[in-house]
Amino acid sequence: MGAQNPPPCVVRLDDVETLDSAASDRLLALAREAATGELTCYCASGRMQLYLQRGRVAWASDPRHQRAFTAHLKEHARVRAEDIEAVVDSCRATGRPIGETLIERGLATEAQVRAALRHQIGLALHIGRCASKGELAFAPRNYADYDPRFTFGASELIDEEERTARANPTPAPRREPPGR
Repeated sequence: MGAQNPPPCVVRLDDVETLDSAASDRLLALAREAATGELTCYCASGRMQLYLQRGRVAWASDPRHQRAFTAHLKEHARVRAEDIEAVVDSCRATGRPIGETLIERGLATEAQVRAALRHQIGLALHIGRCASKGELAFAPRNYADYDPRFTFGASELIDEEERTARANPTPAPRREPPGR
């Protein structure tokens, strides 16, 4: 019997850090330019990739939450793992977006797919914060044409992230008393 991956879990946004201002400023500038391509944030603590289509965020990912989209659908839309696997396999072969295919097959609603995408994008935006000196890179690219119903305005996402950060400030690290 081969090794099994642990089941993906839905990570709560207050468990991770937020996008830093340099990445936010660059994302907003690209959105104003109606850019299409990938914005990547690199730093010692990780990497975040975000895809813009005509200035709107179509998807974002990071290595720590690769299955956030499908995990959210399993938990909140009750989509079965085998159905998701079949859709993913089909989409790999056809190049069609996974969310749109789930809707076409009656496995999820538009609202459920938008919520799962927003969840995955939110996690990736949180990872965009770098404790050390980070780098930003934008590469013009054109992937599939994503339905605008499943894209998000950059300023709306950043405003939401900032509201979340203000509502859930990161506590100061605890220090051990001297002599321990």
